[in-house]
Amino acid sequence: MFRTILKYRLAISSVALSIIVAFYMLLIFNRTFWQHVLQAFNYDFAPIMAIAVGVACLFIALTVTFSVKYLIKPVFIIFIMVGSIASWFTDEFGTIIDRDMIANAVETTSAEASNLLTPAFFLHLVLTGIVPCLLILWIKIKHFPLIKKVLVNLSIIVPCLLIAVFCTLITSRQLISTLREHNEIVRIVNPILPIGHAVKYVTRREHAKIRVFKQVGLDAKVVPFEPQNNRPRVTIVVAGETARAEDFSLQGYDKETNPELKKRDIIYFPNTTSCGTATAQSLPCMFSPFPRKEFSIARAISTNSLPDILKNAGINVEWWENNTGSKGVADRVNNVSFYGLKDPEFCIEGECQDGIMLEKLGQWLDNIDHDSVLFIHQLGSHGPAYFERYPEKFRHFRPDCRKTVFSECKPEEIRNAYDNTILYTDYFLSQIIDALNQRAGKFDSAMIYMSDHGESLGENGLYLHGMPYSIAPKEQTHIPFILWMSSPFAKTMNLDLGCIRKDAESKQMSHDNLFPSVLTMMNVKTTLKDDRLDLFRSCQSSQIALEK
Repeated sequence: MFRTILKYRLAISSVALSIIVAFYMLLIFNRTFWQHVLQAFNYDFAPIMAIAVGVACLFIALTVTFSVKYLIKPVFIIFIMVGSIASWFTDEFGTIIDRDMIANAVETTSAEASNLLTPAFFLHLVLTGIVPCLLILWIKIKHFPLIKKVLVNLSIIVPCLLIAVFCTLITSRQLISTLREHNEIVRIVNPILPIGHAVKYVTRREHAKIRVFKQVGLDAKVVPFEPQNNRPRVTIVVAGETARAEDFSLQGYDKETNPELKKRDIIYFPNTTSCGTATAQSLPCMFSPFPRKEFSIARAISTNSLPDILKNAGINVEWWENNTGSKGVADRVNNVSFYGLKDPEFCIEGECQDGIMLEKLGQWLDNIDHDSVLFIHQLGSHGPAYFERYPEKFRHFRPDCRKTVFSECKPEEIRNAYDNTILYTDYFLSQIIDALNQRAGKFDSAMIYMSDHGESLGENGLYLHGMPYSIAPKEQTHIPFILWMSSPFAKTMNLDLGCIRKDAESKQMSHDNLFPSVLTMMNVKTTLKDDRLDLFRSCQSSQIALEK
């Protein structure tokens, strides 16, 4: 039977197949792209037709360029498989597949991946990817002799490019103004952009392998204020996951998602932005000595991070990981991983709810004998399986979405599930504060919490996170920032907590403030510290006296 199938294979010219594949990719893999075009140009027929013709010509020129013997089939199969995968996430969640999103995908855990690779995804992959690829493998492609092939291909490619240029020129005024306002349109063209960003990711990773690690902050040392009480000082730094400020009742949200934190004497900073919109970017940036405008992944992974600097200063440093890794931040300090544990109370297929860390926290605190900083990287509110991030007793907002395919849930169910994750984070943070308070006679303590980025929950058709920063909605960049500090700890910093509380409402904060502020909390001096970004500087007694 197999021989019979091969014997009666359909024969088609390389040019015809190229044109078919071009239109297939445009129509099947770019539904979101066309929706954005229609909306951005307000359904105006003339510019939309010009764009459609121009983009079609570019796709044809691209596919015809690769219509070379021995190359055409593998290239088209790559195009189709990448387009099929990328279009699922673009159409389902509004995701833009850029370099950082590819980094997140490569560095994810199997449990996290399983939440996204649903039966609906595989059905989509089979119908739009695997079946067309099998057809390409089956058909017989007819090629012209080399010289004639070059001439034929050029006779198609050159006119297509000219038409594309012409379409751009006749709509240039409207095109430029519209794309300036809606520049996400050019970022969601499948599969061209995902392939390009995959190449950039591989290039960056290979470059990082040969980059020389540069030791910085070796001058770091603890310089305590006088008088000293000679008790250990402890700071817990919690790196939140996917928590957006809009859903914190501390921010003014109409649902009570922070009932426990409101009972503690915390300081909330309502005007705080993240360094990125995905963990692969934000986490290294949070703990880097470089502010966002000077930051790059390559630079971060080749220099010391905040945990390194604190360790160099002689402080006991530990990193607890309950997510997809520290992204290089904590490679040189003591690490404890909670991923992959099989505790039936907290863990589902290797992913553990954050509460699993609370029992171990008490043991860690009981062994403190000198200045220490504990970094905790939460699983937090990571989607799309929000319902797996909190125990049954925290299903306060109902009905909550119990699926990972959002199209199978109502918008309010998705929001309820997400809000339950925030409620659980509220409990988690309050328990940390209580654990520190219970040991007030043993050491002085503080906690600082910042989320790595926010989350979209259907606003403008977007879900999850990872949009390019320049076009990211505020839901993905506006993050919660919480500070708790015991009075004795504040005294060891010569800090006026009332001054900080007063400034919190008005000051604009960001991830840039975390690095210098934690150094100040631990009384660490280093030339790396930018005092202009230190949120405590203007409220320390010595500085207040100096300004007066």
